[in-house]
Amino acid sequence: MRAIERQWANAVLSGFLVGELPRGEGAAPPLHDVDYSSGIASLIEHGNPIASAGVRMALATIVTSPLWHWGQRRTMVEMSPEERCAILAELVDHKLFAVRELAILMKIQAAMALFKSPAMRAWSGVVRSDGRRRLGLLQTAPGGV
Repeated sequence: MRAIERQWANAVLSGFLVGELPRGEGAAPPLHDVDYSSGIASLIEHGNPIASAGVRMALATIVTSPLWHWGQRRTMVEMSPEERCAILAELVDHKLFAVRELAILMKIQAAMALFKSPAMRAWSGVVRSDGRRRLGLLQTAPGGV
């Protein structure tokens, strides 16, 4: 995965978890160790050539969405987290099926990156204190896309 694609992945995927997150001691999700680009890098590097090209196309399409969707001459890299969240919210509800699907693919990658983080899994309640997995409902952070 190229360095520019890592930058794009971090900009796009981090935009899904913005909004009114819980505040206070222990209430906010631990986002410090989330590696947003590793999941996409794994798909590109280990997937077949068609899948790799598709993931790259999806990432490039979403990161350039301010240009073709809002008519602004910038990418998501130059946007604030709140602006990224706003455009991603519009893209997952876009009138074109292909755009919705590409945005949802990126949203799934963001969720996978979040739950790859041990701190995030512990915060969400997926893992019990004894280290075993627990079945049940996950805590959710209000806000975000």
